[in-house]
Amino acid sequence: MSKKMLAWGFVFFLVSATVFADQAAWIEKSDADKAAGMLGPGTILRSYCAPCGDTAWMELPVSQAEVTHREGGFYEVEVNGKGIDLAYIYIEKNGKWRNLAMILGIAVQDVPEFLPDLDFNKIAPSLSAPKNEKNLSLSVPKSEEIHLIDKIVNQCLEKDNSTLGMTTCLNDGYKLWDAELNKVYNQLRVNLKPAEQKTLKAAQAEWIKYRDAEFAFKISLYDSLQGTMYKVINAGDRLEMVKKRTSELESYLKLLKE
Repeated sequence: MSKKMLAWGFVFFLVSATVFADQAAWIEKSDADKAAGMLGPGTILRSYCAPCGDTAWMELPVSQAEVTHREGGFYEVEVNGKGIDLAYIYIEKNGKWRNLAMILGIAVQDVPEFLPDLDFNKIAPSLSAPKNEKNLSLSVPKSEEIHLIDKIVNQCLEKDNSTLGMTTCLNDGYKLWDAELNKVYNQLRVNLKPAEQKTLKAAQAEWIKYRDAEFAFKISLYDSLQGTMYKVINAGDRLEMVKKRTSELESYLKLLKE
């Protein structure tokens, strides 16, 4: 391979790496000021880097946002004392999580404008969506309807009714409900006033303590009993507990929107 080809290959690598790294970290001052102005204390952001291979977003609560001058006349937005790349930051607008760089009109590559719906295939690989429902989001529907997660779990259970198969289906269903719980919690939180957010956070923390204690008790109880069926029962109990909490928070969210 010639030196010229190697040089071009190296340049291509650098360009590709840039797309997957900093895109909108160092920006114009006007854009940085606009971004910081949108990020008041209490704002919830979501960090999601599709080019990096992220399979889920991470929540980033804002305590403080400021603009810092960088080399070359560029500026960087810092959240809670750390610089952020606006290409991989999403903020809720009109019920959807939209890319912050795109809101400001900053050109970015290989990133979705809106956060994708929860991908249950990545969270629980053993489960698959029912036919004709692969593009549905995992939002909680009307009470008389069967939730998509339950449909997925039921379909999985029908395929394999062995102890291992049922336990796996229920454990993966628990993962889906846990992800749904986190989503509904965040949706509820952003619709509350600061004082209400504080009490919700405290209530959820107490629920998590109760959940963990209950899980520990059930494990010790079922382990003391003979029969593999108790593994299935334990997995089902875990799923139902998180599902119930999701429904509770969803009812509060609906109440606020009435």
